[in-house]
Amino acid sequence: MHNDFTLFSRAVPSGKKVMYYYAYDENGKRRGPWTTGQTSRTAAKNYCNLLNRKGKLLPERGNVLTFEEYAEGWWDWDTSPYLKERRKRFDLAPTYAKRGGMITKQQLVPYFGKMNLDGITSEAIEQWFDYMVGEEYKNTYINGNFAILKVMMNWAVRKKIIASDPTKDVSKLKNDRKPIKIITTDEFRALFIKDWRGVWDNDRIACLGNKLAALTGMRAGEVLGLRGEYLFDTHLYLCAQYDKFGYRETKTKFKHNVPLPPRMVEELNELKAINGQGFIFSTNGGASPVNNRYLYDGLLDALEKIGMSEGEIKERGLCFHAWRHFCNTELHKAGLSIQQVQAVTGHKTERMSEWYCHFDPMEFTEVPKVQNDLLGIKSEKPEQSPAVALHIVKTEAQQSA
Repeated sequence: MHNDFTLFSRAVPSGKKVMYYYAYDENGKRRGPWTTGQTSRTAAKNYCNLLNRKGKLLPERGNVLTFEEYAEGWWDWDTSPYLKERRKRFDLAPTYAKRGGMITKQQLVPYFGKMNLDGITSEAIEQWFDYMVGEEYKNTYINGNFAILKVMMNWAVRKKIIASDPTKDVSKLKNDRKPIKIITTDEFRALFIKDWRGVWDNDRIACLGNKLAALTGMRAGEVLGLRGEYLFDTHLYLCAQYDKFGYRETKTKFKHNVPLPPRMVEELNELKAINGQGFIFSTNGGASPVNNRYLYDGLLDALEKIGMSEGEIKERGLCFHAWRHFCNTELHKAGLSIQQVQAVTGHKTERMSEWYCHFDPMEFTEVPKVQNDLLGIKSEKPEQSPAVALHIVKTEAQQSA
């Protein structure tokens, strides 16, 4: 013999603790849970007793927690129980929470918001897919939204808010992403000819920021985060990025040396002479870097200067991040292994290679050769043996870390 209902407390995504209850149907099967809307056990018990006297302890569907109620505060960086639990186990960036919150607010809540959480079925999700396709959203965008819904529903099951996860029976849509048409070596050379001023409107910062990304595969935030203190005679030390969240760790938390050809070091040193040990790509003496739109807009203007139309730029999807594809491709074409390329760019696409890879990119003599070939410079024989040079580089990196 059991009671008519059982109470328990749960922190909702906003961080507020609310009392929920289970009830039992005529067959003795436990059903729920449902929210009482109360924060104290006494008030929740009184609420359930009142429902029981009215014969409404097993509520109508409208009294169940809705998706909108469940989603309130779900992605709040400071209060979300989900994010707090995830941060105990994984390195999360605020951008993850911001993106999840934006998708939830703009796409999920407008469609699922008034639905009861346990009423969101696989069929309802398929209907949402049809709706999104009808609105002419790309499959890849819809799949990104579905991934956020999947995280939220899976959490609801884990916390016993709902009995089963409807997303488990739904497959994501086929990939309709356009093939990437990267910048070619001929286009690279046209952009960074000796007389670069006409192509880049005499903007040294935009030119060198893009050239550095092309030669190293650095992300925009990593380029902007480069400080004079991390620039050396043969390389730079990549340990941070600068974005709208400020100066912080890189996306992968991977700190490493990145080889540079002498000409690139020389040109960066010209900016370092102006900005000192501060941010190299800066217009205020190194106090802060320019924003990523500065580098992106500079690239678009330069591409048009070498004869590329605005329509072609858009069709090929060219932006600052295109340099990451360019660099990866050129290094692979030169014969570097995937582990060597990842050690240079910090790109972690294979879990096992990340686990077992212990390369130091400063050991890859092929990298400066590839960079010099792109710049049309004949590679010179190093004055020091690789072992001696590597020892000096590691010592400098440790001192600067």
